[in-house]
Amino acid sequence: MVDAGVSFGVGLLIGGLGLMLGWGLLWLVVGAIGLARETCGWAIFMSSVSSTAIAGGAMAGVLWVVDSARLTSSSLHAGLAGVPLALLVAGFCRLEDGRRIGPAFLEGSRLMLHQLLGVHEEGCGHCHEKPVEEPPCHQKPCYEQSCHEKPCEGKP
Repeated sequence: MVDAGVSFGVGLLIGGLGLMLGWGLLWLVVGAIGLARETCGWAIFMSSVSSTAIAGGAMAGVLWVVDSARLTSSSLHAGLAGVPLALLVAGFCRLEDGRRIGPAFLEGSRLMLHQLLGVHEEGCGHCHEKPVEEPPCHQKPCYEQSCHEKPCEGKP
């Protein structure tokens, strides 16, 4: 029973470190591309290198210490799935503002990816070509009372 618990714990540890390693490698590639494009600095790239190296080193250390017979146990395999399943369940929970954690995390990651790669700065998304609509209080003539209930900033 204790052996199964240790195997499960080792599986959780390896699963978490593997997830951290994969995430670090993703941002290492993004940071390297951003560094080459000069859209992000060395700090981003070096933090990606350090997180990848720490996760890889820790995972290699755990795999080196663990007995090879333990690597074939079903308890370890169940532990490997524990961290991704916990993240999947957490992704369905809600934040304080009512949004689900999973989609909010993916949207934040997408925005960070676009910022580090300079997608919007170079016009790849063509956001700069879309006309900007002015708020109703900046349009002339404006006779609608509802837009003047609060004074508009910047209105002439």
